[in-house]
Order: sequence, then C-alpha cells, then structure tokens
Amino acid sequence: MATWQQANGEADLSGHGASFKWDTKANLLAAIGHGKRLIQPELIGHDGASTNLVVDLRTGISSPALRMPKGGPFIPDPQVLEIVDWINQGCPD
Repeated sequence: MATWQQANGEADLSGHGASFKWDTKANLLAAIGHGKRLIQPELIGHDGASTNLVVDLRTGISSPALRMPKGGPFIPDPQVLEIVDWINQGCPD
C-alpha cells in the first residue's frame, strides 16, 4: 500500500467523513463504503476484481453516479489493476 501511495500520491478521502481511514493496511481492509465492506475477506487472494472497492472504482457499486472517487477524476485502469493484483496476492505489506 505504501508503495502504491508513493507512486500515485495521497488520495483525497475528505468526502468519506472523519471515521474513514486507509492509512494502514488494517484500516483499509476494514473500510466500509456505501454500507458495504470494500474488500471482502472471502475474495482476498483470488478475486480482487470482484471486491466492492474495485467495482466502485470501475463502475460504482450502486450506480455510475456514485463511482469513486466522487466526481472524478477517476483512477486509470492500470492503477485499478495494481489494486486488483495486490488483493489477488493476499494484500501483502
């Protein structure tokens, strides 16, 4: 996660409220968005593309109007694929 942040910069999480954090791996793995766990534990290690986080980054969980980050600019697919790969690899440190 730190490597990704160094390469891509800090995300603006202000729209998520004060309780939303992804400053640590544990916080990211526990994060809730749109009332759903963003990285479902049962998908770690094999199906990162189906996690709520990736779906929300690509198309929006509920609708395209709610795609993250809200209002864009949206994360380019190569960067989303890095997140998918990280989840598929078991979310290594």
